[in-house]
Amino acid sequence: MLSFRFFGIPVGVQPWFWITAVILNMNLLTRGGHSGPFQIGLMLVWVGVVFVSVLVHELGHAFAIRRYRIEPEIMLHGLGGATTWRAVLPLRRRDHIFISLAGPFAGFIFGGLIFLAQYFIPGTWNVPALAVFALDCLLWVNIAWGVFNLIPVLPFDGGHVLEHALGPKRVRLTAGISFLVAGSLTLLSVVNNQYWIAFLFGMSAFSSYQRFRAEPEVTPADLERPRPVVREEPVPGDLLALLRRARRAVEEERLDEAAALAAEVLAQEGVPRPAAREAHEVMAWVRLLGYDPRGASTALAQAKRLGDPDPALTGAILLALGDTRQARRVLEDARVAGDERKEVVGPLIQILIAQGEVQKAAAHALDIVEALSEEDARQMAQIAFDHGAFEWSARLYEAVFRRNGAGEDAYGAARASARDGNVEHALDLLRQAVEAGFSDHARAWSDSALESLRNGPLETVVPRP
Repeated sequence: MLSFRFFGIPVGVQPWFWITAVILNMNLLTRGGHSGPFQIGLMLVWVGVVFVSVLVHELGHAFAIRRYRIEPEIMLHGLGGATTWRAVLPLRRRDHIFISLAGPFAGFIFGGLIFLAQYFIPGTWNVPALAVFALDCLLWVNIAWGVFNLIPVLPFDGGHVLEHALGPKRVRLTAGISFLVAGSLTLLSVVNNQYWIAFLFGMSAFSSYQRFRAEPEVTPADLERPRPVVREEPVPGDLLALLRRARRAVEEERLDEAAALAAEVLAQEGVPRPAAREAHEVMAWVRLLGYDPRGASTALAQAKRLGDPDPALTGAILLALGDTRQARRVLEDARVAGDERKEVVGPLIQILIAQGEVQKAAAHALDIVEALSEEDARQMAQIAFDHGAFEWSARLYEAVFRRNGAGEDAYGAARASARDGNVEHALDLLRQAVEAGFSDHARAWSDSALESLRNGPLETVVPRP
């Protein structure tokens, strides 16, 4: 498999990517009126166009992800490409929509530049036939495929936009729309003898149907939104029910409904202070998630008059207002008081990373590692490794390995321990990685992080390839 880094982003290209690119336009090899070498040249140009165009598309996603200080990875495979990432904190639905749209629009921008090149170049230079063919293909692929990708069918980008726009409570509706659109396009493609497109939409239709039949399930990534703490003071049952519905509406980003429910609580006579405080907190979350930090700050001030508000809310508003110092103080005070919620620890970790205190951020992550997902813990371990906090990186990777027994996590811990100078522990972790299934000996021998083990110890655990 080909692998490289582009703008600091790891990119992998599977062999099936090249094979699929050839299959997509096999008629180039049998096109009449041209010599054999010219036909081969046409195919090589086409494969290059597909590679560049899919890479530009995925880079659009990747650069959008970097906007949230998350490091992405790109993989080009037989069905196109995929950009993956591991976030310490879940992204909002609108953030996912932005990331999904960034890929097609990167192609549109690139296609626009190609259009300008076609407009100006022919009148200036004598362009070879293969170059003209390349420009034509680049324009068609980036514009047409971008539009194709915006069709509301899972797993295309348009399907993901639909999924996040409708929200986690409408999983069946998303799957149903995807199934109907994909099924219709499958039949249309068959009628027009477009069998490869029919195959793609057929797979999408089948996958969407399976998803539609399954029980709708709200994913943690969609619902891990900070929510106000339920106060333990007596509140009438009808108000509790309204507040519960308001909190759920905030979680699902039904902001207008949440605001209406909170207002209904506040409009009643004789509302207990805890219920009123929580209603104001709901209002603050509504304003904050609606990109109105000033309004959120006003609602928070009203909540403060009725008692101590949720520190996660206070920290989030201070961060949105750019007051990082006060946000850090509030979140650290909450940690000292024993608050281990991700809504508190996650933003604190992000602040510490931004301020260069990666070791302290990793320590906080390790303190609640059992509450973190494996992906979040690995992400923090990699951040610690990249910033030279090797001891903390090793401890985080090892904690994940103890949880799941995956050889890759033990290997990550071994790399960090070796860089930390703990050779014996690194060898022990590497041995455990091999026992857990790690078998990429070539990677181990070429890994600069394991350089201190190469003069003898490494070969006792991982034979030289």
